Amino acid sequence: MHPDIKKTWLETDVFIIDEISMINAQTFDLLHLIACEMKQCYDELFGGKQVIACDDFFQLPPVKGEFDFKSKIWQQYMTEVLVLTECFRQKEDLQIFGALNEIRFGQVSDQTIDYFITRCFEKDENLNTKYTRLFFRNMEVDIYNNNKMKGIKYEGDWFYATDVIKNPNIQCSFRIPAAVYLKIGAIVMLVRNINVEEGLCNDTIGTVILIENNTVWVNINKKEVKIECVKEEILDCSHAVVGSRLGLPLKLAFSFTVHKAQGSTMNKAVVEFNSKAFNNSLYYASLSRVCNINDIFIIIINKLELRKIFESITVDSDVLEFYKKYM
Repeated sequence: MHPDIKKTWLETDVFIIDEISMINAQTFDLLHLIACEMKQCYDELFGGKQVIACDDFFQLPPVKGEFDFKSKIWQQYMTEVLVLTECFRQKEDLQIFGALNEIRFGQVSDQTIDYFITRCFEKDENLNTKYTRLFFRNMEVDIYNNNKMKGIKYEGDWFYATDVIKNPNIQCSFRIPAAVYLKIGAIVMLVRNINVEEGLCNDTIGTVILIENNTVWVNINKKEVKIECVKEEILDCSHAVVGSRLGLPLKLAFSFTVHKAQGSTMNKAVVEFNSKAFNNSLYYASLSRVCNINDIFIIIINKLELRKIFESITVDSDVLEFYKKYM
């Protein structure tokens, strides 16, 4: 263990785990075991810590494994459950809130289908290109982002990172991209915290307005921000640096996956339904990012196909059983 991380764990009284639906049962049990080992306390949750888990299990499930509420540790200790029922994101548009809840529970009425069909677009030529596009797969995101870059008339520049790997037997996974091609007008996302106090955090989105030598100026929240190369380090268990990367902490963000958007509220969102979702929860998670029905744009081959999708939506039976205990 990293000594400073261990110290933080031991001094922490309350753990808050957000987006708990995407953590599987095995990982939750592992976190419990680690906490117990450090405290040398094995008969209490997390070795005697308080754990607050937040999320909606009707949304995105773990990539692998079972929901964590099926773990023995969860069932033994996580006995206090509070179901939140007041809507904040769609509080000004209760019709979309009700329609989304039907999708969430897998009980989609004809009225709700007709309601979302009004936001169906077979082509997107007339949509504002600045609206964020949501896809179900990373491959689709990459293709769309590259195509958007081709449509920008300005010349671009490549920014290459420099790696220093001290132990070639260790595979280092960096957030900073090895190379990124940028143009003025490109929509980009920060992949590292630069200045949290000023809102320059991981996942912050902006628009490139100027490119200089090894420097990019980005318009973020109506402020011109200078983004320079930063160093990212990978440490081993003794806190020694085993690898580092010096590069630009930006990646293209004309679009991103629904997984990346979970938890976000968007002013406008274009959802690509021309690709079949690999999990039904993706439909609810994607459509619920906006506050108003007029802020969502569904791209699909035709309205009949959209109707078939909504009619086929189901939810996980284990999730339904979990909520029946508390609702």
